[in-house]
Amino acid sequence: MADSTETRKEQRAAARAERARQEAARERMRRRLWILGGAFAAAVVVVVAIVIATSGGSSTPKKQAGENVAGQKATASLLAGIPQKGIVLGNPKAPVTFVEFADLQCPFCREYTATVMPSLIRSYVATGKMKMEFRNVAFIGTDSVRAAQMAAAVGQQNKLWTYIDLFYANQQTENTGYVTDPFLRKIGSGVAGLDIAKAMNDRTLPAIQTQLSQAQQLWQSNGFTGTPSFLLGRTGGTLKPLSVNAFQLSQFAPKIDALLGSQ
Repeated sequence: MADSTETRKEQRAAARAERARQEAARERMRRRLWILGGAFAAAVVVVVAIVIATSGGSSTPKKQAGENVAGQKATASLLAGIPQKGIVLGNPKAPVTFVEFADLQCPFCREYTATVMPSLIRSYVATGKMKMEFRNVAFIGTDSVRAAQMAAAVGQQNKLWTYIDLFYANQQTENTGYVTDPFLRKIGSGVAGLDIAKAMNDRTLPAIQTQLSQAQQLWQSNGFTGTPSFLLGRTGGTLKPLSVNAFQLSQFAPKIDALLGSQ
């Protein structure tokens, strides 16, 4: 009888441990998913996971001839002629401001960057209608912090957007320790005119930590808990959270057009 009682205790303990493990896994997924709603959110989790798994998100992309790092030519073409200043891409006097909060390790951020952002840049930023701000939050792990510090240091040379686009193109599996100094230098080698040694040294500047802390505070103060998250509004006015339920241009363009039409 004692053995039977002990067995039941062990089974209950094992069941509790399994429930705790499953809840921890669900919480990790919730933290990585930008805010969606209800049953649709669950569907998106499954779909995005399949897309990432089948698109080789953690594999090493292939370089084209003449590239130092994969994606170099596509990034250069996308951002050609568009001014960069610190965290800002585009004309600082553009009538609309679009803010992205992102973690450079986040696969959902990479998905947005690959599927929607190029169209937004071509339609609105390159034409002077909208400027973009990149607010780097680092909540996934140590690799996120190292990536954010380097990206911010590159921003001191006004080349942030080129760097982060290349980082996403070469993103690997999160929290595997891949964000090493050699990896950061490799991404930097694809940024024309970047002083890589200076950027590596600038990572510890107080201004870098201040910038990252401010991004984190702004992210939290707007009630965001995942990435990517967005703010949108008239430049100089109040920016409000932009809620989307898919990485499609149709989720962004009408809201931007409405602001432009209100000038």
